[in-house]
Amino acid sequence: MPVTRHRRVPRRLLATGLATLLTATGALAVTTQPASAGLTFLRPTSVAVTDAERPTGTFPSTDGTVPVGTWKDPDGGRHTSRAYFTYDLTRYHGQRIISARAITGEQSVNNCDKPRQLELWRTDTPVTPPTWKNSPTARKKIADLSLPEAPCPWSYLSKLITETVATAVAGQQDSLTLMIRIGDAEESFKHGRRITNLGLSLEHNAAPDVPGKLSVGGVACTDATFVGTSTPELQAELTDPDVNETGGGDHVTATFAWWPVDRPAERTEYTWPSSMHAPARFRYVVPQGQLVDGGHYAFAVRSADQYGDTSAWSPECRFTVDTRKPAEPTVVSTDFPPYPQQSVIGPNVPGRFTVGANGSDDVVRYQYWGYDGSGQVAADGPGGGATFTYTAKRPGPHRIEVYSVDRTGNLSVTVNYEFWVRDTAPRITDGNPEGRLGQPREITFSPAMADVTEYVWWFNGEERTVAANADGVATVTVTPTQIQNTLRVRSRTSGGVPSGDAEYNLYVRTSPFVSSPNWPDNGWPGTPAGTEGTFVFRPAMDDVVEYVYSFDYGDPQTVPAGPDGGATITYTPRDASSHTLEVFSRTGAGTQSESTYYSFHAASVAPEVDSQVYPRNLTGGGPGIPGTFTFTPHAGTSGVTSYVYQFTDEPERTVEAGADGTATVEWTPRSLDSGFGGWVQLQVRARTAGGIVTDAQYYSFRVDPKSPLVTSDVFGPHGGAVVGQTGEFVFTSQLAGSTEFVYSIDGGPERTVAVGADGTARVTWTADSPYSHNITVRSRTAAGVVSGQAYYGIWIDWS
Repeated sequence: MPVTRHRRVPRRLLATGLATLLTATGALAVTTQPASAGLTFLRPTSVAVTDAERPTGTFPSTDGTVPVGTWKDPDGGRHTSRAYFTYDLTRYHGQRIISARAITGEQSVNNCDKPRQLELWRTDTPVTPPTWKNSPTARKKIADLSLPEAPCPWSYLSKLITETVATAVAGQQDSLTLMIRIGDAEESFKHGRRITNLGLSLEHNAAPDVPGKLSVGGVACTDATFVGTSTPELQAELTDPDVNETGGGDHVTATFAWWPVDRPAERTEYTWPSSMHAPARFRYVVPQGQLVDGGHYAFAVRSADQYGDTSAWSPECRFTVDTRKPAEPTVVSTDFPPYPQQSVIGPNVPGRFTVGANGSDDVVRYQYWGYDGSGQVAADGPGGGATFTYTAKRPGPHRIEVYSVDRTGNLSVTVNYEFWVRDTAPRITDGNPEGRLGQPREITFSPAMADVTEYVWWFNGEERTVAANADGVATVTVTPTQIQNTLRVRSRTSGGVPSGDAEYNLYVRTSPFVSSPNWPDNGWPGTPAGTEGTFVFRPAMDDVVEYVYSFDYGDPQTVPAGPDGGATITYTPRDASSHTLEVFSRTGAGTQSESTYYSFHAASVAPEVDSQVYPRNLTGGGPGIPGTFTFTPHAGTSGVTSYVYQFTDEPERTVEAGADGTATVEWTPRSLDSGFGGWVQLQVRARTAGGIVTDAQYYSFRVDPKSPLVTSDVFGPHGGAVVGQTGEFVFTSQLAGSTEFVYSIDGGPERTVAVGADGTARVTWTADSPYSHNITVRSRTAAGVVSGQAYYGIWIDWS
């Protein structure tokens, strides 16, 4: 149908209308699955066009468009047409139509000067394809699609027809037929339009499904449901048929109702104040005081969605409240009588326990736990007893805990049954406990129970079996080839009854034996430090050719082994303290043993040191003040001819001893060692005529720093002075003979000021900035002796 005229429309408006129409008519992806909130674009199941010029024919839509009104074909033939659209409504039965919008669009118009006059009618649904001559009865005009304000042609024309569609769905109509035509006044006067097939945009909602999967107290509802609490949790699963592409559903909420079975009028309801996306599981805990022990109750659940549609009530779930705990069970066993009796059977043999309900008529099972196993066993009918077996894995004290469980799941008080499992494990005797690697050992198994006919034993994991003699004894031979070995054995009677397991950790020593006639390893001091002594090594392996040893984790040394595999070394400990000797052996084949660690203590024969000016561990003397130190030999040392001594950071020196073995040295510090706070360590060793040098005596003392005193009437560490204020510092010497002070302010360059006759000096300073400042001062003599440093902190206020 040719277009005779177009009205110019804004490009933006055309684009918006086209996009809307494409989305609405399904040119874009449109799901046929109802979405959450029920948004669906419904296409016609059939489209028919009638033609006044061909009154008995029906013409389909072949390109998604239809002509309405009067138009001409390519040959100039004149036609007048109407279009019929039929829709399948069966899928919406039982749902509520929230809104329905009819949507089409103009593809071409033969005369845009004419009013649009598109009319939408509801007709009967045709039984046969409609023709101009035999068309379905038009029942009601339901909308004008004129939209006079819209440009021509316009790609998006729509009208709400909610009442028409909702009435059809509510009336359970399977289909709905709509007709589009040009109004009577213009239909036959060259007024024609080609439009897209009419679609319906539906917003619809199905009521939620009836809630299911009801449970109470975590138990699914059955014909006989019991709960062990008067405040059980009620649960139900809510679903909704409206599902979107990702599986989400409508927002739903639940109403719980509960009542005594024999008094349904006493019904209580609770509606959840919030909603969740279906499917969802809702839970509600019945408040305290609503239910009583022994009461029979029922509950049901109803669902409502966000549109206010509700489901039917679920089938009721009935339950009984039972909060009474069963009595503690009785527990007896002839195989494992109660402590202090010993068991009849030993480890690895199943023993029987019999439990009873102790008068509780609703016990359905028993649960037990022990060191070597746990489980449960059903009662022999409601309130009945039960028997279970338990296998102890070790001898000695055991305890098994048993409690009964009633039909509701209530637990009784736990019974603690204590018993003693006798030891039936065989005895293991090692015939060569000092055997070395590779040497066979004869191991004897002796029974601890009667009628033993064989032993099952494992050596380093390998299982073997050996028959017992008439006395129940068996002997096997093992040859250990590794240091750590495990042997486990279990006896068995002629009737197949096993014993408990015996285990023997077979350790093969490879570390050498170490001894010394000079230094025992029992913690007592041995030969004095500085004295030579010996250590003897003996092998714990065959074919030892050498020993590798070190003292105090120092450099390793090697000594060859003698023909007997042993070796002897000499050693002179320098210090009187604890020492460690580490030694291991090595065979001709290169096999290395484990190490032996031998700890010993060398006795001290360090000389004594004394000083009056610089007493031990105290402060004395001072820079430039000489001190005398006297060295006296230890009572256990004779023939001392000299002493080797050293002050901190000074070279080692030697002084000869007098006839009485003593010596005196004089030492004068030139300055204070500020790195150690003035502390000095003196090391002194004595040397005898025989060349023995004793261990060291460590003598510590602190040199008095003789630091100057610093005072000021203006400046101090707590403020009071301000920026720009000038004041004096007074330095007072503490070091005799000081001739000048060396000082620095805030770490700046050092300056000097002479010491006055009264031992003081004054320095003037002007504060140039606020906050923290400091001054450091030392005094110095004409001979260059320097005192310790004095530190004086200053705080300057802003104003």
